[in-house]
Amino acid sequence: MPSRPPPPAPPPGSRLGPYEILERIGVGGMAEVFRAREPRDVGEPRLVVLKRMLPAVAERPRAEETFAEEARLGAGISHRNVVQVLDQGRVDGQPYLVLEYIRGVDLWRLNRWLTREGRVLEIGLSVFLVRELLAGLDAVHNARHPSGENLGIVHRDVSPSNLLLSIHGDVKLGDFGIARAQLRQSNPQADTGERAKGKLGYLAPEQITGRPTDARSDLFSAAVVAAELLMGKPLFVGGSELAILLAVRDARVEPFEALIDSLPRGLGETVLHGLAREPEDRVGDAASFRASLERFQDAPEAAMRAELGELVRRVRTGTGLGEQGRASLTPTAEHTPVHMHDSHRPTPITSDMPVLEFAIRLESGGAEGPWNFAQLVEAVATGRVGAHDRVSRAGGAFMRVLDLPEISRHLPSSALTPVTREAPDPSEPTHSYDLEREGFVHALASLVLERETGLLLCEQGSARKEVYLADGVPEFVSSNLAGELLGEFLVSRGVLTRGELDMALAVMPRFEGRLGDTLVALGLVDPVHLFQHIAGQVREKLIDLFLWSSGKASFYRGVPPPSSGFPLGLDAWQIVDEGIGRRLSQGLEEQRFRARLLSTLERNPEMPSMLARGSLPADAAAVLSALETPLSFPDLSAMELDPTHADPTRVTRSVLLLLGLGAIRWVDD
Repeated sequence: MPSRPPPPAPPPGSRLGPYEILERIGVGGMAEVFRAREPRDVGEPRLVVLKRMLPAVAERPRAEETFAEEARLGAGISHRNVVQVLDQGRVDGQPYLVLEYIRGVDLWRLNRWLTREGRVLEIGLSVFLVRELLAGLDAVHNARHPSGENLGIVHRDVSPSNLLLSIHGDVKLGDFGIARAQLRQSNPQADTGERAKGKLGYLAPEQITGRPTDARSDLFSAAVVAAELLMGKPLFVGGSELAILLAVRDARVEPFEALIDSLPRGLGETVLHGLAREPEDRVGDAASFRASLERFQDAPEAAMRAELGELVRRVRTGTGLGEQGRASLTPTAEHTPVHMHDSHRPTPITSDMPVLEFAIRLESGGAEGPWNFAQLVEAVATGRVGAHDRVSRAGGAFMRVLDLPEISRHLPSSALTPVTREAPDPSEPTHSYDLEREGFVHALASLVLERETGLLLCEQGSARKEVYLADGVPEFVSSNLAGELLGEFLVSRGVLTRGELDMALAVMPRFEGRLGDTLVALGLVDPVHLFQHIAGQVREKLIDLFLWSSGKASFYRGVPPPSSGFPLGLDAWQIVDEGIGRRLSQGLEEQRFRARLLSTLERNPEMPSMLARGSLPADAAAVLSALETPLSFPDLSAMELDPTHADPTRVTRSVLLLLGLGAIRWVDD
């Protein structure tokens, strides 16, 4: 927009057109508030919010589509608990929204004020606030297209900063900037990805893991808000953004569970119903959730509004409570700051970071270096430098790698485990597998069926991978292959440039040697995306083992995973199925089946005992059941497992699993 002198102030009560409003905003913030006329029945002036995109935001891919989507979704909802979209348009190519202005504060600001005062809301007022939020969500989730079709809107960013509280006691849900709707007839090319962009501590587990989201995701977020109002502090905490995401993914709600006995009977359980990890275990919809809380709202709505409005006025003016006006508040157990989930640490300055050099004395008598920190980390992770080798930093004293936390965290986990540490007489494994003869399918599937807990140490030449299982589920995987390190994985996927990785590695000592925390702090990767990339990287390390055609695997029962491990939360049988599918896609099973196209399969008369102790996946169980009578492979392949999932390799993958377990065999063997 061309530069021009500011226009004269309009006469009181006059109406500003969109161009004049935009002109008065300039190129400043995302949204500003101006006194302007907005058509109303009573014809009275009012304050509105004018929202437009910053130039830098407008240049992002599909930014305007997202902005238009927000306008479309917001305009389709009219409810007293949802911020109203009053108008929309475009001036000089710039889209804008006119939004209802809420004179008050958001819940995030109220929470900070309560913390400063050392207080929490009374239970009745907390319940009222949450019920109002749920009323707004019910309107969002049931918004309909003019044709009558449910839009299927999911807000996906329910958090205290998006919950606006007015001086009149109103509670309104705002900001549809990352909402998604199922109905996309007006914009079929729009991005339908389920990118999780809400504040970290209020995301639902499925948003973090990248699974599909629906209205139940918003209910989880609302339950987090409820739990935190009752607790007076955050529900999901951790030493880093990734730690918070892990707590959310696993729905670790123990801090709230510890409070339940002090709440009215049934209230804690009602909130916990909304905090279930799996969407299907949560309360069904916002209206039901709201209704279940009604009996805990201990005063009429008008009284609740009056109390909330008074609090909001005090927050706006910064007025303390004194001894008057504390009826709606109770003291907290201890007056400690609330660290909100949507705060961000400042980006570290890297220009003043000295380049540290490390000298290494090997236990064998040799020496290495000088290396920078990145070179040292790679050498430790790949086994070139061991736990008892000694390192000198910047000419200082030599210390064992084992005694330097920022370096020792990169050691292969088995180097710290007595039963697998290199020794003249290492402990005997519980099970051993010849990968050339038996294959990794047999090794992993057997442990899954046996529901084993411990370490599966896989070795092929100099390559070494460690798979830690808990109750038969792979929980953590490490590797000494340089190409499978997290940084290299992110560069290979185009998430980072080589220069960005080098910068992160250079400052990693400031973050106790944690690359993930370093990348998030530098703003190089969104924490939710990084979380998903780490899970994908570890998953790939595991899938790669299915392609090994030689080597050995040794299982050590009872070995716990490392404390620094990144637990996967995987579906064990899904991993086995993906691994078999990878073998098929790379032609590693082609020879086996080419020679057996007309051969017959049968159940093994000596059925492995492990099959009686564990449950097979549904497809494999169906194939095993079909082989009560021997069948040729073509006849077996023609069986219909599930008509809703047409996949020509499903039977083949199940056959490979059952062959790997020794449950079936070829008749002519």
